[in-house]
Amino acid sequence: MKYLLVLLALMPLAWAHQEVLANALAAQDRSISSQIVDAIEAAKEQMPCGFPGLGIPPLAPLKIAHKEINIDSDALLAIGEIDNFRLYGLNDFDIVQFRIQAILRKGTFEFNWNHVYLDTDYAMTTRVSGVKMHREGHAKFALKNLRVWGNFKYSMGILGGSIKLNNFDLYVSVGEVKSEIGGLSKYSIINKKLNQIIEEWVSLAINDNTNNIPLLTNGYLVPAVNAMIGDLSLSDILGMIGGGSGGGNGETGEPVEKVPCIPPEED
Repeated sequence: MKYLLVLLALMPLAWAHQEVLANALAAQDRSISSQIVDAIEAAKEQMPCGFPGLGIPPLAPLKIAHKEINIDSDALLAIGEIDNFRLYGLNDFDIVQFRIQAILRKGTFEFNWNHVYLDTDYAMTTRVSGVKMHREGHAKFALKNLRVWGNFKYSMGILGGSIKLNNFDLYVSVGEVKSEIGGLSKYSIINKKLNQIIEEWVSLAINDNTNNIPLLTNGYLVPAVNAMIGDLSLSDILGMIGGGSGGGNGETGEPVEKVPCIPPEED
């Protein structure tokens, strides 16, 4: 999910600059809103192939062959691994709103993910309320009607048109949570009950903490995004989000034709 959040935070930078330049473009025959929606839709189509220029792997689905987990703190112990991880549905979203106010250098957005779900094998040692236990098995987990909305502010440099993300307030709510994690108990009825508890806990954790999420996005995403774009030109950012490796030819400055995304075959 980290890659998706970074991509989501990068979009306003590119679209904001596009609006600032709009009045200088010849034969402008579409509204800025239409251009923004088209650009985001292009990014959605590119997600199965990833964004190589930004170092973001394919996101639809997001695949992780193997990942070690090591969280050891006073509040939580979780040590183990996941294998054959698949996260589906990151490109299954609707654009409810995306508006930029160029003069005020701020914008608002709202997206709705219809069905995001994961499938993985796991083996994990955890500690809950002082009790240490080991569990392993196959897991499926889904979020339905995942709503993501918020606002952002940006600034532009006087020289070179460089742009930085100053503020990114992100809010999240979820309509339904489904958990099918195997191996929680050797008794199926207890395993089912534990999954129901997980569903309720995750739903409450998301919906009851909506207003706390901006603390995370501003503390982590804003510096991460600004560090990622570095000295890249804004045309490069536009090209990367739209699917190319950059926004133009490094020698001539001319646009580079976008390479169509051909999703890799499923394993």
